[in-house]
Amino acid sequence: MKKAGLVWLSWDNRRPAPAWFAAVDGAYVVLADRAGSAEQPLPGLVDAGAVEVVVPAKPATNRLASWSAAVRRLEPGSDEWTTAAQVLRTERLNAAGLDSQLDRWQSEADLLVLEPTGEITEALGRYDGSSRLETPSGSPATTRGKRPITLHRRSKRRPKLT
Repeated sequence: MKKAGLVWLSWDNRRPAPAWFAAVDGAYVVLADRAGSAEQPLPGLVDAGAVEVVVPAKPATNRLASWSAAVRRLEPGSDEWTTAAQVLRTERLNAAGLDSQLDRWQSEADLLVLEPTGEITEALGRYDGSSRLETPSGSPATTRGKRPITLHRRSKRRPKLT
């Protein structure tokens, strides 16, 4: 977890979602968007009692480990919330509006602590052999139709060799 900048979270039989996090006093804190703002969308995570955390290996095409965690929401304005928010602020890449970021997080997002339960579901030598392939999620994107004609392209017909 020390070298991972991103983890995959899975809860309530949903599709795993990527999430950036920060380590704060031995716990892992995640910022979850509450109302469709510009932060990371993790819908329903605040109400989930437990979550599975998958740590990717470098390169991020494989799993390194997987463990279970309990989810706890931090109360905005508390000392624990302020400490966690300051650490998360340094980990947040490409943040817009740094001067109002903490105020925006108090009103539009939830700071969640992922507390390890001690159950390691996958680790070196104990990987689940099932396929993790999933169908792509739905999207309103479509193709434009037939490809346009391109001039000066080599002909697909080749002359006969004699």
